[in-house]
Amino acid sequence: MKRIIYSFHRAIKNSSLIFIGHWRFFRIGVAVVLVFSAALMLGANGTYLFMKNDGSRIEKDKEAARACLVPDKVEKLKCLNDLLIRVTEQYGIKPALDIIEPLSEEHSELLEWSHPFSHTIGNHGLTYYSARGVSLEQQIGRALVECDGYGAFGCYHGIIETGLALLPVEKRASVIRASCMENPLVTEKQYFVNQCLHWFGHGVAIFANLTLTQALAMCDGLGPFESDGVQLCLSGLFHAGPVPGHVDDALLTKNISNVWKEGDPYYPCADIEEKFRGHCYSHAAGRTLSNDLNVGFRTCDNIPEPDPKKRLDYISRCYESQANTLLAQILNDQTLNDSQKIGRIVSDCKIFATPAYRKFCYAGASRYWVLRDPLLTNKNPFEICRRVEPDAKPFCYANIGFGNNENYYSPEKLAAYCEQSEPGYVQYCTRREASLP
Repeated sequence: MKRIIYSFHRAIKNSSLIFIGHWRFFRIGVAVVLVFSAALMLGANGTYLFMKNDGSRIEKDKEAARACLVPDKVEKLKCLNDLLIRVTEQYGIKPALDIIEPLSEEHSELLEWSHPFSHTIGNHGLTYYSARGVSLEQQIGRALVECDGYGAFGCYHGIIETGLALLPVEKRASVIRASCMENPLVTEKQYFVNQCLHWFGHGVAIFANLTLTQALAMCDGLGPFESDGVQLCLSGLFHAGPVPGHVDDALLTKNISNVWKEGDPYYPCADIEEKFRGHCYSHAAGRTLSNDLNVGFRTCDNIPEPDPKKRLDYISRCYESQANTLLAQILNDQTLNDSQKIGRIVSDCKIFATPAYRKFCYAGASRYWVLRDPLLTNKNPFEICRRVEPDAKPFCYANIGFGNNENYYSPEKLAAYCEQSEPGYVQYCTRREASLP
């Protein structure tokens, strides 16, 4: 069965180690890529309105941010979050990022919250432009250009989600299509498409004030069902349930209940059309809101699907998502070197995964480690596959290639990347998709 699953599961909640060291690269690269997206919405005569920054004022805000670093974790988080909201609304997105990014580099404990911080900046970035009389469609384009990759691209996520909450229903799909699907500078990099459309799905689920049937139809209307647009949107829609806490409470609506019910990790999978259930069950472990790996994997094991073939498909998706959580926890352990982290990944998969499904744990960990490194400088995913049992190696290597394709697909780049595989396994890595064995 083809596995066309583009999803950014719970590492975004459990780990903000994604792209550490690369977000400044992405500030340049993604901003350039998204300029055209902004132009689509600004029009030929659009001009940017930036409030003149008072350098001394920003320096004072940097000092205020450092003063937030008190021992109490809750107080520290609230202080920084409130400061970022104020700076973003007064000065714009880039000044806020210029405060929190170097502070996170100096104080690594802040990386745990880098995604919520950057999400907050994106949420309030539109307020900056709204106060200056910029139309909503133009606000989205202008704000996107100022974001970067800090905190797993949370700034982009916040803008897209908040923008959807404010856009009239009839304009939502067209604005997102122009930004994510009809911009050649974006579509040539699959990773950028993934980010935009995945978080369109989040916004549809949380902010669009639609029934679940209507939300599914909005994703389904982006193209053929197996197309990237539909699959990416669905991955975000069902991912929205496990991560409702990434946005300010004032922006949440009753719609989160469409995709998440406390105490029932399988909701609403059995109540929706069958073609949507794979994406729904892939996030079952995340809906437990538990960091206990045993709870997550047992939730996957117990997916209530009587058909054996479908059940295996759903379990494999769920396992790969839960492996992402396992990976995030291990990568956050700064006491381990890379070799020790790889050893922990393999051993934890053996400890927590049911033996028949263990290969899905290895595969998910290797794939999501690739997704943390869109520059393809990290050889560690290959080291995972080298250490697993022989019968698990083909699927493990196939998911490394699949992860690369989720970042951006190029036959030449994929072939060169997969040469790092063990002899005899390159053929699995170079597949266009990962398939169930």
